Amino acid sequence: MTTISRALIAGSVLACGISGVTPVLARPVNLSVGVSTLGLGVQVSTPIIPGSLDLALGINRYSYNRNGNYTSGGSDIPYHGNARLQTIPVLLNYYPFHGVFRVTGGVMFDQNQFTLNASGGNGTYTINNDTYTTQQVGTFTGKVAWKRVAPYLGIGWGSKAARATGFSMGFDLGVLFTGSPQVTFSASGSSTNAQLASDVAAAQASANQKASSYKLWPVIGVRIGYDF
Repeated sequence: MTTISRALIAGSVLACGISGVTPVLARPVNLSVGVSTLGLGVQVSTPIIPGSLDLALGINRYSYNRNGNYTSGGSDIPYHGNARLQTIPVLLNYYPFHGVFRVTGGVMFDQNQFTLNASGGNGTYTINNDTYTTQQVGTFTGKVAWKRVAPYLGIGWGSKAARATGFSMGFDLGVLFTGSPQVTFSASGSSTNAQLASDVAAAQASANQKASSYKLWPVIGVRIGYDF
């Protein structure tokens, strides 16, 4: 079962569990699209307690590529990289003053991932201060990934689900508690070169030490929606 399927099932179960508060078919709905530091997003929200509490489900996605040089911890590795952002939020919006200000909390299924493939450059790589030819290294890859479930807490402004039929704007400011990312490096030539294997392991340890400081993902976004 995919993460998306799990998220949709979890959201459905939660919605069914509170269906006694407001009949499902009687609930208004807000459908919105937006852009944020999590990528391009689509979100659907509906009231649990009209005027006070909404349930919001959605998906955020974005992908981009770039070429560069990884230069850290005595390494210099030219690479082609890809960043894939994908999160699936299951959130509750609480309106403490029964207006447009909201406090948002919940979880996001985090599938954000960065990958790099060494591009060869001038035919050599420097790994942990040692220089190797591309033939010695073989295929070099790197990956940065996070834990699959991350808590989210934030604030926002915008109309509640179907406060009034028509278009609405929304703004979100919050933090995704991702924890430290996990960095992994691998080189196919390591299987026959003990020194290379040691240097790759040292470069990976250095990268993870630097990455350990980054435990939060700031979220800033705007949305436009339609209230049904």
